Amino acid sequence: MRVSPPRVFPTPVAAVRPPLGSPAADAYRQTGFVLGGEVETILAGLAAEGEMAAASADAKHRTQLLAAAMGVWSRAWLCRLQALHAIQAGNYAAALPLIRAAADCQAAETALLESDAGEWRAWLEEGGIAQAPADHATEYRLHAFRSGEALARHEDLGELYRAVTDLALPHFGATLLLAGSDSTPERVLITFGDRDFHLGLAELGAGWLARLALSQAATLLAHPDVFNVAAPAALEEAAAAARALVARPDRCRMEAVQRGGERRYLMHEWRRTPGATPKRLLL
Repeated sequence: MRVSPPRVFPTPVAAVRPPLGSPAADAYRQTGFVLGGEVETILAGLAAEGEMAAASADAKHRTQLLAAAMGVWSRAWLCRLQALHAIQAGNYAAALPLIRAAADCQAAETALLESDAGEWRAWLEEGGIAQAPADHATEYRLHAFRSGEALARHEDLGELYRAVTDLALPHFGATLLLAGSDSTPERVLITFGDRDFHLGLAELGAGWLARLALSQAATLLAHPDVFNVAAPAALEEAAAAARALVARPDRCRMEAVQRGGERRYLMHEWRRTPGATPKRLLL
């Protein structure tokens, strides 16, 4: 089966400014003021990936392996972009499942590259794309595919996936973190539809996006036979900026710890506003 030239839409843009007075307007303004450099770093990484995707659409690289890898890479790229937009709008609850989906897709991409897309090729050969005359339809067989093994093998990607999954699922502590973070042992204070700026949540999400960018850059650069990496400078520069972002010790970060024989998370540098005193939070 031939591979047609991929259609590539490589340019990422920041979120559109919300209307003045809307619930997300203040978060958008404060994110730009406090974390504008981090937003630009993430966008630069996405742009560098987009340029490489466009370059890889040439005839030389047009293979089934590229098609299989590019499909899940595209899904991860778009999830990361939309997660960034959600963070800019103060919608941290929506960013988490998007970051989780991006990690899942990047792990699937890794598995496809490591196996020369063997499962993808077998799916095509067994009628993965076909006609369904009884339903007067074109058929795409679903074929469940994800890569828990790739996540387990990839130390950083696997750790990130476990952490973001625990916050994305409706666990009680995660729900309180996202919809009641001003609660105390004396009272529960739940919010609904809160899109106020929260520095800790914004830094946590942006840090995960930067780590996903680093993982994706390493994947692309490690497979020059699949992707067109003839001009890697932009990607390497974006990866260096993402690495510097992640390494900053004054940012909010979440560390897996053992407490009483149980896996827990210790949040460092947790604060709502830049002027607030940083504190720790144990999940």
